[in-house]
Amino acid sequence: MNTIELFEFPDFKGDSVSLSQDTADLSTEGFLQRAQSLKVQGDPWIVFSAVNYDYRGTFKCFSDGNHHSIPSWAKKISSARIVKGGLYEPKITLYEHINYGGKAVHLEKAATTLKGYGFDNMASSQKGVSGAWILYSEEYYKGDRMVTVAGEDLPNYHVRGWGDRVSSLMPIPPVEGSDA
Repeated sequence: MNTIELFEFPDFKGDSVSLSQDTADLSTEGFLQRAQSLKVQGDPWIVFSAVNYDYRGTFKCFSDGNHHSIPSWAKKISSARIVKGGLYEPKITLYEHINYGGKAVHLEKAATTLKGYGFDNMASSQKGVSGAWILYSEEYYKGDRMVTVAGEDLPNYHVRGWGDRVSSLMPIPPVEGSDA
């Protein structure tokens, strides 16, 4: 079973909520920006400081294990996503046009720039994602960023304000499940 359990206080004390699916807004669970410790069972989870996994906020990946305290994340978690299948063997296919049309580029490793692929600022859709990826609006992992996770097919980046903006991207690497 893949779950993340968020606790109100360090050392798994106080109120808690257990999630088994992506949650775009923790206020629906009565737990918006309340967590100070957490437990992950199974696949890793990415937590976000903003609701709706907003790329303008910050994020952190937590792997399987007990995280007795999360000092840099205490009372900041606003949304959470599971990375189905884990972070190993990352893959993503970007497409030039919406609905997976036009030229395509398949990646299994980080790209500091998409210019070498003839694909800079051209992506308008994606599918075939495994692992989790950070997409950047500028070369060398700079500028705005968006996180995408395994199984997330996006037929139209323009809806998210990301059409023709991706210039570099990298998979989120596996992390150890020890206390954070």
